Parts: sequence; C-alpha cells; structure tokens
Amino acid sequence: MLNKQGEWEDLSHMLIVDMTARVFRKYLNNNQEGFTLVELIVVVVIIGISSAIAIPSFQNASKKAKQKGAAAQISTYIKAAQAFYSEFGSPVKNAGDLANYMNVVQCRYHMVTYCKNTNNQQDIGVDYPSTKAWNSTSGMYTMTMRSSDNSRFRLNALPQRQDTWASTYSSEEYGVSGCFNYNTGATKVTSWDKLGYREVKDLNC
Repeated sequence: MLNKQGEWEDLSHMLIVDMTARVFRKYLNNNQEGFTLVELIVVVVIIGISSAIAIPSFQNASKKAKQKGAAAQISTYIKAAQAFYSEFGSPVKNAGDLANYMNVVQCRYHMVTYCKNTNNQQDIGVDYPSTKAWNSTSGMYTMTMRSSDNSRFRLNALPQRQDTWASTYSSEEYGVSGCFNYNTGATKVTSWDKLGYREVKDLNC
C-alpha cells in the first residue's frame, strides 16, 4: 500500500506519462478511434490527484524557505549578542544593544508585498533602541526577545499574517527560535515544524 507522498507523486507521474503516450499514439494513428470515456475519466482523476499533491508540496517548500531566512536572521542577532556580552559582560536588554554590532532593520509593515520596497525599511537601533520586538526585513516574522533570566539571550521569530495591517500572528507559517547561553557560550537555532506561532518555544541552550 502506498503511504508516502513521494510514492504517490512517482506513480501519478508514471500514469500521466503513460496516458499522454496513448494520446499521441491515437492522434498519430488515424485508423484508430477516439478516446474512450474511461480513458478520459482516468486522465482527469490522475491530474486531480497530482494537483492535490503538488500544490501543498509547493506551499510547504515556500514556507520552509521563509523559515530558513528567519533562522539566518536569528543567527546574525545571536552573533551580535555574543559580541555585546564579550565587550560589556552584561546581558542584551533590547535592540539598541544589538545595534552596537549590526544594523537592526525591520520592515515597517507586516506584509511581504510592501517589504520588497527598501524604502519601507526602518533602522530600529536608531529609531526604537529600547524595543524588544521588531519585524523581520521580509515582513514575514516578528522578532521577539524573550528572556526569563540573565543567563540566556533568546529570540523567537513569530510568523505574521499576510492578509491584514494589524500585528496579528498567523497559524499558517512556521516559527523559529534561537538561544545564546551567556555562561557556557552555547548557541542553538531551531526551526519548529508544527504550525502556528504558539508552537514557537523558548529554547534552553
């Protein structure tokens, strides 16, 4: 029994190729009659199954790519936190602390369409240095500093909805968490596979 998405994709592709070959053979052979109703139904069903499999796969790949971008940003912020702690010996408190070692830039909006325009980007380190939350440059995530103690720098990328101007979280995107342990120097960045911002957790590192 086929129970893997890849196996279904391979089977559907094979069937489509086979039915397409039959189409061309009948088209080129004028002595043969047209397609039977059964053949046409089979082709339509196979195309429908392939679409049902391919579309979610494409959407998932797109989400994973955005998730990877958020993870890269968190890794950069962690390096800035390491540099800050190495120089001052104190935990990072806000975006202004990180801005000593990098440009903490956000998109002014929560919508990717507007964030493609670099004119909509804002330097948080200059304009809002005391903040602990800001948008990612892509507009897909809100970067939120979360620290329950002075032993760790923790940053979560919470996915944003793309159909509203309001700062509301999405249940359709993947989140990312990052951590830097001031005492041990350990770092960790994890992409959460479960959907929804509520699944984005505070890491221990």
